[in-house]
Amino acid sequence: MRMTPKNSEEAIRMGLEDIGGKYGIRFSRIENGEAEASAPLQPKDRNFYSVPYGAVLFNLADNTAGMAYLSTGGNGVTVSGNVNYLRGADPKADEIHSRAKVIKRGRKLCFISAEVEDNLGNLLSTYSFVFSDI
Repeated sequence: MRMTPKNSEEAIRMGLEDIGGKYGIRFSRIENGEAEASAPLQPKDRNFYSVPYGAVLFNLADNTAGMAYLSTGGNGVTVSGNVNYLRGADPKADEIHSRAKVIKRGRKLCFISAEVEDNLGNLLSTYSFVFSDI
């Protein structure tokens, strides 16, 4: 049976273990409503155009936004996520990077913006997320 985190610190610890193991996401910064992360691009992450699937980019952005949210003391889940795909990653790119920042933290809801770029510096997608305390 899965444990439910009791607070945001425990949720961050549990998330780092779970997310890193499942998706290879590495967080370089989680503090004060901001987070940064990266993930390797593997052959399974690419479509027949050699471009990463949109879901791979979204997953990185959502998890990065979640850590930014947790760093504000929140303890909850994503309730909404919107994406703008701007371009495909360069086929030579072997990693993607994400940055997320809390825009507004209310009593129950938290609004976050995020972006994903490849390791060659190409901005691939932008996001807006809403998280809710549970």
